[in-house]
Amino acid sequence: MMRRTRWMILLCFACSAYARDEYTRVFEQTYPLAQGQSVRVQHKLGDVVVRTHAKPEVVVRANIRVMLAWGAGGAKKFAENIEIDVHPFASALVIETRYPKGGFFRITSYVVNFEITVPEAAPLEIHNGFGAVDVRDLKANADITNSFGRLTFQNGSGNQRLQNSFGVLEVRGNSGDVSISNSNGLVDVSDVSGMVDVKNKFAKVNLTKIGAGNIVNGNGSVQASGVAGNLRITTSFASVTADGVSGDLSITNSSGKIEANSVSGETTLDTTFSEVRFHGIGGPLWVRAKNSAVRGTNVTGPATVENSFSAVEISEVRKNLRVTTTNSSVTVADIGGDAAVKTSNAAVKADRVSGMFSAVNSDGTVRASAIKGGADVKTSNAPVRLDGVAGEVQVEDRDGTVEVAFARQPGCEPVGLRTSNSTLRVHLPTDVSYSLTAKTSNGKIRSELPLTVNGSIREDSLNGRIGAGACPMRLTNNNGTIEILAAP
Repeated sequence: MMRRTRWMILLCFACSAYARDEYTRVFEQTYPLAQGQSVRVQHKLGDVVVRTHAKPEVVVRANIRVMLAWGAGGAKKFAENIEIDVHPFASALVIETRYPKGGFFRITSYVVNFEITVPEAAPLEIHNGFGAVDVRDLKANADITNSFGRLTFQNGSGNQRLQNSFGVLEVRGNSGDVSISNSNGLVDVSDVSGMVDVKNKFAKVNLTKIGAGNIVNGNGSVQASGVAGNLRITTSFASVTADGVSGDLSITNSSGKIEANSVSGETTLDTTFSEVRFHGIGGPLWVRAKNSAVRGTNVTGPATVENSFSAVEISEVRKNLRVTTTNSSVTVADIGGDAAVKTSNAAVKADRVSGMFSAVNSDGTVRASAIKGGADVKTSNAPVRLDGVAGEVQVEDRDGTVEVAFARQPGCEPVGLRTSNSTLRVHLPTDVSYSLTAKTSNGKIRSELPLTVNGSIREDSLNGRIGAGACPMRLTNNNGTIEILAAP
């Protein structure tokens, strides 16, 4: 029994000899700061918190904490050897942390956290690593670099340069420009009156209520709203959303979705292998979307869209619209000016076009209705159907039915329709006036309207007049019938 007790006592002594050793000390000093001097902080392994006041002095408070996994007395010795070095120079008050080197192999962890109060109008420079930086209420320029920790800047005034990596970078309020560089960390900016310039990668960028912006991101999404001026965004492999831009907007993306809403100025949207959506564009619009669908409404200026291998759906364009694509269906509606569409191997549909409607297609149908400014349509191996069309009409098809229903119109507009191996059919109001030339082969010509025929009457060709014969109409078919019908 005595032997067992003796061993237990020895074990307790051993445990106490190797117990964890912790030590904390506080450094606190106040230093005068002359007008025109800046404050410079060189630090790592801890937080830097900066606040401001109206006094011409700098208050430096450092909380120094050291912990050893085992041993006694080493933590205190290490902590007392950590130096807070403060030196006044002509241009700046420099605050620097110096850590001991060598001889402390048992140190498990140590940290120095700063709380610094500076004059609100003093320029500030901070270099930190492996800790957070938090600056508030500074009314001067700042140059802050951090890594492996959060960087927060709030309620400032002046031009700010902020850099971080592997940590969140947050700005909440600044009167002036802000330049931001980050990587592998979220960038979140709001309430900045000036220009916001952001470079980031592998993380998201959020912008709210800024003066203007130039954003370059990689493999990270971008979301912006409430931009008073121009906004330019470049990213890849992630989505971009822009809402409420009072100036011009330019978005370049690859393999990522683009959405733009309520833009007052000129808008350019460019992406690949994804989708483009827009609504409420006040100026001219350009969209380039390779292998990407395009869907949008409400454009005040003219719109130009180029894409491939995905659908295009656009409505409410007050001026001219041009769509160029391949292997993609196109649907347009409520166009205030001309609508020009070019595609292949897919359907084209247009409704309510105030200007001229033109379509170039191959191996795809073309359907249009309520066209006020005339139509010029070319396709093949697919039908063409135009309803309620006014103005000059020219249709050229091959191996596809052509059917055109004309609206009443006050003036004289020429008509030319051609197809083959199918039916060609026109629907005319009863009070029209055309000089008609119709010709087919291996088919017949049939008319519901009264005709005044010139020359001999044949089943496959005729020349004559409908009404007074004021406007030229040429109908040509091959291996198909021609039907001239009264509009209902």
